[in-house]
Amino acid sequence: MPQSHPASPAGSAERSLQARGDEPVAPIEVVVVEDHPPVRQGLELLLPRQGFRMVGSAGSAREGGRMIRARRPAVALVDIDLGDGSGTELCQAIREEGIATAIVLYTGSLDNAVIDAAVASGARGLVLKSSPIEHLAGAIRAAAAGQDYVDRLIAQLPGREPVGRPRNARISKREAQVLGMLSQGSTTEQVAQELFLSPETVQTHVRNAARKLGAHGRLHAVILALIRGDIELPVSVVGTAGR
Repeated sequence: MPQSHPASPAGSAERSLQARGDEPVAPIEVVVVEDHPPVRQGLELLLPRQGFRMVGSAGSAREGGRMIRARRPAVALVDIDLGDGSGTELCQAIREEGIATAIVLYTGSLDNAVIDAAVASGARGLVLKSSPIEHLAGAIRAAAAGQDYVDRLIAQLPGREPVGRPRNARISKREAQVLGMLSQGSTTEQVAQELFLSPETVQTHVRNAARKLGAHGRLHAVILALIRGDIELPVSVVGTAGR
């Protein structure tokens, strides 16, 4: 039975992201769409501890779609494999309707078909269910700020087949550095400031990397670079794998 929470008057994506002047920033409002009750209930407990405001949860694609449309949260965390449909299809429908809610896709498994569907859906983030809650929180915050986030533990999935262009079309160290920072939710401007580059140069690095990888855009380029090992995992991320 889908669990729900009262909607907040400040339920829109726009209101939950911004503060005016010296006013405190309101917590990011989140809806969870997950068909496994233990996972859904666990997220309902854990996400508020990370500073988010739960405004609803649902156990099916149909109910999740209704809840997102009615409550307009800043972010919806959506399981890819739902009992009555696909999370990627729900994401695509929300995007086509022009709803501002950012979608983070949540999955227990990944293959080339899932990657293609996730990229095509217009999702802002892709996170593995095996990842620490801190990864999920980072994805939600990045999505709420209009940035992309790709779980770096995707690079450690066993049995991944090569995707994209052949490995001899490797990206440069600078391109890998840029994609790595973008994968964790940094904006183009933040990357430019950190690397002492112009935003235009950062965008050029992204385009060049996407071309070399055979990617369809920035999010796809980050995913492919992680899977191929072009982006190095920080020690702090590697250390959390498998916990």
